[in-house]
Amino acid sequence: MMKRLPTFILISCMLYIPCSGQALKPLDIAKELFNPAVKQTFIDKHITGDYNGHPSGKDFATGITPYFLITHQTANKAVVTMTIVDNKGGVTDKYLHFTKEDSRWKMYAIATPTLARMHRRIKDEMEAITPTQLDSLLTIYQQQENPPYKTKEDFSFILNSLRLKLAPDDSLIAHFQRHKATFNQLLKEVNKTSKSPETETPTLVNTRTAAYSPLLISNVTTGGFLPVECIDFHVMNDQVGYLYARKKKYLPELRPDKVMMLRSLGNGWYLYKVNIYL
Repeated sequence: MMKRLPTFILISCMLYIPCSGQALKPLDIAKELFNPAVKQTFIDKHITGDYNGHPSGKDFATGITPYFLITHQTANKAVVTMTIVDNKGGVTDKYLHFTKEDSRWKMYAIATPTLARMHRRIKDEMEAITPTQLDSLLTIYQQQENPPYKTKEDFSFILNSLRLKLAPDDSLIAHFQRHKATFNQLLKEVNKTSKSPETETPTLVNTRTAAYSPLLISNVTTGGFLPVECIDFHVMNDQVGYLYARKKKYLPELRPDKVMMLRSLGNGWYLYKVNIYL
């Protein structure tokens, strides 16, 4: 005669069954997809759209360490930031976009800023210019109508802006926090101006003053590729910067081919990155 199982064992089994079949969260899936030991069956179950399973953890070279942070999630969409650190200390951020299909989260795209390679090349070329070479270039550029820069101050502003634009998200956030009071002062000045998205203007406020130059903001706009309700503080004109939104409902929808990421900085401020070809 078969003995009956104790009641507590039966209850434990009943509780375990639904938990074991519970759908994984985006952060859990991201960590497993980029685990070097990830199984192909797991990849196949958790991908869709344009993402075909590559790159994954199987493609990582030796010495690569990924870190993951969930930065956005709604009922059906999510974004996980993957920060990749190599064995030389290099840091790269990528944005993993997820969608929910049939009650299961699946990754459908990896987003990275466009033009980053070109900007890195320009930065490297500028960093290689010696003081003597810079003096010679300035002599030539001062005779031109539209040179890339005319003064050493212009040169430093552009170079430092490129460094910031190409920096990891944590460095961009730290830059904002260091200059938070000045950013808020700039916001007050912007709010005093007339902000019409129908009027083409390079900037709402001159950001190249002694007070605002340390922010490394090239221009301030509203509208364009971001919602008209947001005020956009651009680093080197586009792609990367900070935005201010009075209410969360004004924030842009996140998509891998448009606004690919947002990170809250508090009090209505956000770090943003976009793919420029919208």
